[in-house]
Amino acid sequence: MAPLPAVRLFSAAPLPLLVTAVLCVAALFFLVKAHVLPRLAVYLLAAGSLGGAILAFADALSRQAEYRRVRRLLARRGFDRRIFDAMAASRCQRDAAMCAAGDAGLRREADAHYHALGYRWHHLLPDGWQTAPRHLFTPKFLKKSFLAFRRTCTARSPRARPGREEIRNVRIVDCDR
Repeated sequence: MAPLPAVRLFSAAPLPLLVTAVLCVAALFFLVKAHVLPRLAVYLLAAGSLGGAILAFADALSRQAEYRRVRRLLARRGFDRRIFDAMAASRCQRDAAMCAAGDAGLRREADAHYHALGYRWHHLLPDGWQTAPRHLFTPKFLKKSFLAFRRTCTARSPRARPGREEIRNVRIVDCDR
């Protein structure tokens, strides 16, 4: 029996959904305490909390999409280290990959691979946050987080190098379909 979509979403993205719940509770707390704090501060704090909750929920939906993509790849190819290496940058991506590996029956291999790479249960923040915390807010990191499997696909011509017209017509598409 297949799990419900909500259960699958929670198993693919537990951390973003936990952050979503905490930020929603924080927004409610600020609104309940409206009589104690200045109204503008309350509304700003509540709006910031709700905005963060919306971003965290969008991240959870992105992890579920990655889970489906990885599950499809694992069903097609079996265990491939490159799939799990591409998903190793953050805890949320690793959770999605581990959930997909569990559905494909490859959980033990995936767990051993991440263990060999040095990841443990307490590694919550993305790679590189200690050396450059501002890296978490760059477009490159956000693109890698939300679009992990996007790459350019071009039709190969018989020539070794593409011409200018071919380079201009390159589109970003999901090549795994």
